[in-house]
Amino acid sequence: MRPQRLVLNGEPLPWQVRCCGTFLQRARGLLWAPRAQRQWAWRLQPCNAVHTLFLYGPIDVVFCDATGEVLRIVAPLRVRRWAGQCAADSVWEFPAGATAQLSLRRGDRLALCEPARCEPARCD
Repeated sequence: MRPQRLVLNGEPLPWQVRCCGTFLQRARGLLWAPRAQRQWAWRLQPCNAVHTLFLYGPIDVVFCDATGEVLRIVAPLRVRRWAGQCAADSVWEFPAGATAQLSLRRGDRLALCEPARCEPARCD
């Protein structure tokens, strides 16, 4: 799997993203992830609900529609909890505190791009 970068409102950020597109990848999520990858953003698609059962600590969760628009932010989602958003097409999981660090708000847009193509004018 090629590494991806996070794009916020058309601007690439130095965040690596792990994409989880299969049922097993989404079901596993952050469980058993190597320590270094726990500091990445994780994108689960299609997905509209997540849980933190068995996780090591709280995470920030962002629900987006099919266009990448942020619908809801749950920060932090504590251990042994769940959150969902009916209209969500994807869920982004971040380390606790990351959404505040990014100043992420409802209505912002999240996207992906490959590092080699990651220039503001070329990222979708």
